[in-house]
This record gives sequence, structure tokens and C-alpha cells, in this order.
Amino acid sequence: MKDLGIDIGGTFIKYAYISKDNTIIKKWKKETKLFSTKDEFYDYLCEDLDLVDVDVVGISAPGVIDDDSTVLSKAAPHVQIMYQTNVNQEVMHRLHKRVKTINDAKSAGFCEFSIGNGKGTKSSAYFIIGTGIGGCLCDEKGIINGHDGIAGEFSHLPLGYREDRENKTLGLSHRASMSALIDIYNATAKEKVTYGHEVTEKYFQHDQHALLAVEQWCRYIIVGLYMIIVMYNPEIICIGGGISQEDWFITKIHTMMKDEIEGPFKGLITTKIDRCLYNNDANLLGAVLYARKG
Repeated sequence: MKDLGIDIGGTFIKYAYISKDNTIIKKWKKETKLFSTKDEFYDYLCEDLDLVDVDVVGISAPGVIDDDSTVLSKAAPHVQIMYQTNVNQEVMHRLHKRVKTINDAKSAGFCEFSIGNGKGTKSSAYFIIGTGIGGCLCDEKGIINGHDGIAGEFSHLPLGYREDRENKTLGLSHRASMSALIDIYNATAKEKVTYGHEVTEKYFQHDQHALLAVEQWCRYIIVGLYMIIVMYNPEIICIGGGISQEDWFITKIHTMMKDEIEGPFKGLITTKIDRCLYNNDANLLGAVLYARKG
């Protein structure tokens, strides 16, 4: 027997068959298309799947998702059709398998908590750097959801007020995500970029705009990590997302955490900062591990 993991993203939907010992047997992806009805979307999500020997289906999905798998908030444009739908019911109706759904960042966090770099800890946090900032908090029992299911929504940690919107808070995602890095760079550079890796490439070419942008961006990441430490003081914070696999980035974050954090707690902080072990596969593995819980 094997299980099926599905990771629904705003650009791609990823799939994987996962063995009972957590080995990925096969994985693939397809474009996330824009549909006008939820039935079209879920039909597309579930089409052409070989379910022979599949036991359970674990789904990682964006947005706030309640215990019954109803999507309570809107996410990227191509997946907004999921808003107010019950994911488990929609997928079970089509695949006739047991299904369980979890928020995408919490899925990554649960993977790392269960079998990754957070395994065995009594308190941990997972800081996923992507288009926004994904987050997850765990205690020794597993995921902490909070009263309204928004615990760990680090994207919305307030940094102040937005200049372009009166009385609207400025969330961490506007300063510490990969999208933010692009925006910070483009704000001063004449030659605009579209992707985060373009900024980091220019950073290694000693482009002055890129050097300043990366420095400022990392400072905001440090602010986010420090807020989590002061608020929750976990044993470990695991950083995820593609950038977390870059050694220079992890080294820079470690250095800046030592050099730039001041205040009464500086000599007391022992929270370890590490990268996620499973990175790009964490959502798929976490969704299946969560689904197996029943």
C-alpha cells in the first residue's frame, strides 16, 4: 500500500505517491488553472489519478483551513475558487478514498516536526519563505492552531502601517518574502527583475543595488525570527523555501542574528536557527503524515 500526497499551489499542483516508510515513489506536477466554478476546479484536481493500492490522500492547501477542511480565507487568484468549500468532501466524492487536508505551511511544519529537523523537540517554529511567509508553530504534541486557526500566520506579523493604505497594517510578508526581495531591489535599480534568484545572482556579482536589497531583506527576516523567539521562545526555528537550501543565506542569517539583536535577552537566547530538512517535498510528506493520523 501507498499514500497519495497533493500540494495545491497558486502556480502548480504537485502530486506524489509515498510509501509507508515515507519514501517518495513518484512525483509530478501540473499547472494550476483558473476555473469559474469549484466543480471544474476539483474535477481537474482529481482527474487521471491511478489509485490502485492507494490507502489515504493527504492534501496541502493554501489559506486558513478549519478542522473540517473548509477553506476560510482566500489565497492566490487561481485557487480562490476553493474559498468556503470543504476540501475533504469534494475530493472524497471524486476519489472515494479517505482524505485529510491541512494548510500548506502547517503541512511543511508537520513534516519537519515528525521526521525532519524539528523531530524530538518540545517547541518549534517553521518559517517558510516563498511568495509570502508561511508559518507553523508546534509543541511536543504537534501543530498549534490557536483559537481561530491562525496561529503561525507569520505573513501577517505587523511591522507598522502601509504608506499606500490609510490605517492598514504592514505585514511581514511585505518585507521578508521573496516577493519583498524583488520589490526592494526594483525600488532602486534601473534594470528591473522578475524573480528572486535574479537578485541573489546580482548579489554575488557585487551589484550595489542587490547588495543593499539583500542586506535590508535579511534584516526584516531577522526581525520576524526575533518576534517569534520573544513571543514563543521555541527550541528551534526551521527556515524553509528554496532560499533556505543556500548555505550562504543560512550563514548570513546566523551572523546577523548574533550581530544585530540587542536588548536584555541577547545573552539568554538559545533558540537554534536551522533549515528545513525536506524543503520542496515537505508539503507533500507533511500532508500524508497528517492524513495518516486519521
